[in-house]
This record gives sequence, C-alpha cells and structure tokens, in this order.
Amino acid sequence: MFFKTPEFWYKDPNLFQKICLKPISEVYRLVSNYRYHLPCDVSLHGKKVIAIGGITVGGSGKTVVVSSICKMLKERGKKFAILSRGYGRKTNYALKVDNSVHSYRDVGDEPLMLSKQFDVFVGKNRAETADMADEMVEECEYLILDDGLTQKYLEPTKRIAVISNEQLFGNGEMLPLGPNRLDFDEIKSDIDALFVLKREGDDSAASFENIPVCYGNIKQDFGGISGRLIVFCGLGYPQKFFHIFSNFEVAKTISFPDHYPYKDEEISEMLEEAFRLGAQLVTTEKDLMRIPSKYWSQIKTVDVDISWESPIDFLF
Repeated sequence: MFFKTPEFWYKDPNLFQKICLKPISEVYRLVSNYRYHLPCDVSLHGKKVIAIGGITVGGSGKTVVVSSICKMLKERGKKFAILSRGYGRKTNYALKVDNSVHSYRDVGDEPLMLSKQFDVFVGKNRAETADMADEMVEECEYLILDDGLTQKYLEPTKRIAVISNEQLFGNGEMLPLGPNRLDFDEIKSDIDALFVLKREGDDSAASFENIPVCYGNIKQDFGGISGRLIVFCGLGYPQKFFHIFSNFEVAKTISFPDHYPYKDEEISEMLEEAFRLGAQLVTTEKDLMRIPSKYWSQIKTVDVDISWESPIDFLF
C-alpha cells in the first residue's frame, strides 16, 4: 500500500481531523511505547551493534546516516555489515544483497542502493541475519542496523535516532494524525545520541535538552545536472528534496508516494514531457532503484553525503 504524506502532518490539524484521528493516534502511541520497551531476543558478545532509526515516517535521512557511518568504518579498515529488513521486498527469506542479480522487488530499494558500496543482508529476524553476515563477512566487527530502533531480534550496543532539522517531528502527533511512529519523549533517555540533519544554508538548530546531539550538514553533488529540470521523487517528505534545487530552473516537480514502484508508462510520460519542455529528468538515487534499468541513462541523480559538525567517533 502506497500513500502520499498528508499535508496536515506538518501543520496544525483541523478540528475534524483531530476528532477522527486523535483517538487512533493515542492508541498507536500506547502500542508503540509498549513494543519499544519489549526486551530483545539476542545479545551478541564481541561485536558492536549500531541501530540507526528515524522517529518520523520517511524523509529523516537515516539511510544517508547509515552510508556515512559505513564510509567511516571502511576508511578505518573495519569489517562490518549492514542488516536491513528490506522494506517492500517480495522475498521472505534472509539473503545477501547482490545488486548485479537482485532488484528492489527482491531486497528493497535502500538495501539495493547501499549494496553498491557495502555488504548488505536483508531478513526480518536481525539475529538470524547477523549469523549469515558473520559467516560471509570475514572477521566482521560491526553490525549496522538500518531502521533498527524498533526491531526486537538483536540487542543494539548503540542506539541512534535521526531527524531532519527541516521537518523535525512535524505536528508532534503520532500516526495517523501526525508523522511520528516513535514517541520521542518515551525513547529519548534510551538513545545514545540524536543525529539532526540540516540542508546546506540552514543555519538554524533546534534545541534539545539533556540529549547528546550531533548535527550533520547534507552535501549534494549536482555533477552533470544543468539547464531546465523536471524533478520527481517518491519520498516521505518530498519537499526537502525539491528545496535543494532552488538555484536551478525547475520546470516542474512531481511527487509520488514513499517507496513507490514506478511503472514503464509513467517514466515514458515524464521523459516525453521533459523532451517537450527541453528539460532533464532528475530524481534521488533511491528512487532510481525502483525505475526500470533501461531508463537509468536518461535520468540524473543527486549524490548525497554528510559533513558532521562534531566528531561521531563515540560510535566506534
């Protein structure tokens, strides 16, 4: 099931929305808090298990954080593996991601994207997937749990929550009245740090009391992107992606639901419109994973990395 982010998630909901959705939201909060505090099944010894997770539904930047941490580990010569559930995949068994064989339907879009640079394993049970990684990655020292704050299979040694400085906690409400799937007030004493991601030019900084906070600046590489653009994406908070093109001539922006599986006819129509407007199609690297590969050469993507304002070596 795919849906676009409701506008009221990032502004004050109206009375009708509150009356209809607030009771469901409060039930969701109770269930979420209960599930979060359940004990994990397995605790590993001799390995560091770093769980990275978002508070809101989509758009926080947790996958970029996972990539940034893995690049640091690689630079330090450390052996590691990424463990992911593989959201939206059609397979139901644990496997190592091979981007030359698998598609996003097999493993999910984020694991497929990350597998271009790192060892990635997908499986519902993170403890079982950790065993597979241990067998296939020699002398594996670190396990990085992508979207790992809510899983209850493997006990983390470090817990990192990620939010976007642009969207923060939206209207502050839990699903479905707001964008939050975790109650930050409930988990903040349990996390080791809050990673707050800011876009370039954003000098503001939200204030968080008594919580270790690390600020990261999102860096974009627009190599090869110029002229008129048609920008599209299927993200939980598409506005954040559209904003980075403020210095470009954007003929049109198109948003799709988060993790949306693009159809041939949709890509063909956008390419035809781009030709009529004399524009170039641009999207995210994650979206490209969900587009038939025959179109990849006709669509530009933006490479993203993080510049940390303070060291995050405490993770290692």
